[in-house]
Amino acid sequence: MAEAKKSRERTTARGDATRNQILDASEVLFGSNGYLGTSLRDIAEQAGVRMGLVHYHFGNKHEILDAALERKLGLLRETIATSFAQADEKAAGELDLEAMVTAFILPFLHAVSTDEDPLRSYIIMTSHLMSSYRLPELRPILGKLSSISEILVDRLKKHRPQIGEKNLLAGVYLIEAALIFMVQDPGFLDDLSQNHHSVGRLEDIAQPALRFFARGLESLQNPS
Repeated sequence: MAEAKKSRERTTARGDATRNQILDASEVLFGSNGYLGTSLRDIAEQAGVRMGLVHYHFGNKHEILDAALERKLGLLRETIATSFAQADEKAAGELDLEAMVTAFILPFLHAVSTDEDPLRSYIIMTSHLMSSYRLPELRPILGKLSSISEILVDRLKKHRPQIGEKNLLAGVYLIEAALIFMVQDPGFLDDLSQNHHSVGRLEDIAQPALRFFARGLESLQNPS
């Protein structure tokens, strides 16, 4: 009985490792080639596994994308929530618009500029895939990313109700569109920071953009 249990555990561990290899490869390929530009054969080659194993674990590319997006969604949500919690603690009071925008955006920039960050490939992948949001088969999957946007939206609704929901959603949409461009190609950050991606340096180069986004939101507030 004990030996059979150990055998099942080893089989499960190997299966989990293979599954993660496939998802790691998918993050890289979807991030560089997009959904339509990536085939199951590409994923198998990148992962270093047989095509049969790709089909065994996922069945098709649509299932792979869904699993790849779900895998680190909780981690990204937790990372942004932690950023806001740290900003709240540092401010010891209500955050202004620039501080809210900063708490939301900087974690993305830090992640994509650090090779070993577990969210790096995930963020590049999801930002690249957003250009395919109109594809009917992808919309339900990519729609799950709205839980990330809601962190900023909920904070703004609570502390800046004078912006008004329609204007608020338009403002957040524009901020996210700019953020997607900034993180989709890490070379953009390389150029801005001269390949020097320290936390302080990133904050310095991001400051004008953060101020710009905050002033844009401020301009959308309904006059009192």
